[in-house]
Amino acid sequence: MIEMLKLTIIYSLLKKQFITLISTIMLTSSFALYALDTVRFLKPTKGHEKRTLHKDEVILRALQLTEPEFGDYKIDTFTVDMTPSRAQQYIKEGKVLNTFINPSNKEWDKHAIAIKIPIRLGLISYRLLLVNKANLPAFKEVKTLEQLSQLTAGLQSSWVTTKVFNELEMSLVKSHTFEGLFLMLNKQRFDYLPRAIYEAYDELNIRKERIKNVVIEPNLALYLPMVTYIYVSKTEPRLARRLKLGLEKLLASGELKTILDKYYEEDIKRANLKNRTIIEIPNPNFTDQTVLEENLYWYKNYL
Repeated sequence: MIEMLKLTIIYSLLKKQFITLISTIMLTSSFALYALDTVRFLKPTKGHEKRTLHKDEVILRALQLTEPEFGDYKIDTFTVDMTPSRAQQYIKEGKVLNTFINPSNKEWDKHAIAIKIPIRLGLISYRLLLVNKANLPAFKEVKTLEQLSQLTAGLQSSWVTTKVFNELEMSLVKSHTFEGLFLMLNKQRFDYLPRAIYEAYDELNIRKERIKNVVIEPNLALYLPMVTYIYVSKTEPRLARRLKLGLEKLLASGELKTILDKYYEEDIKRANLKNRTIIEIPNPNFTDQTVLEENLYWYKNYL
């Protein structure tokens, strides 16, 4: 009788443990099935409205198009200005931020998951020159990289472009702040500030009352091979897979270019690259030959 009672108690305990185990597995599976992907990224505080809207729409559409495969999503944005180097540290941790859009470079490739579909189709490669109007005559005879190197660029310390100019030993002045560059150019502290086509006109217009001496040089443009990637924290491999699939769908359907044109087509037309002298600048930091060889990505095909 005692042995039978012991067996009954053991059976009862095992039954409870089994039921608990099954319930836990089902609950865990349920959570996995309905996992909520959360994108956490920055929104600049001011002066980048068009770029922010473009970035937001690309990420939103990538998430929407992958709902059948991945389910629901959530977007958390943080309105704060932050240098790329600081953002990189947060991305490595994956807590405050898990997603960041940045020009491709080796450091970011090392510390985050690069989704190697350029969201601006290589448009960042083309730069216009903001100059002090008093210096316009100095640019009239500039046709080559060697001639451009005789003039001094103004760049922010943390930019990928700054690293390129340093390695090519081009003359430059660095600023720790973005706003400081415009104020310095207005006072002729350097000769030119290279900005992407989709940046130059808006940035100048926003500050036109404070930097009345600054204009866009009318005859030159730079071509510095570069692309803009979405980088995802290595703590979020599922989110990286989702955004990659979403971007692949956007690229295949042509919607990636449609979104880009929605925000930047007017700037591209105003830039009138076909009638500018384009100075090519090598980029030793951009070595992703797969992207370079995939002409579908490069916006120059649409100019």
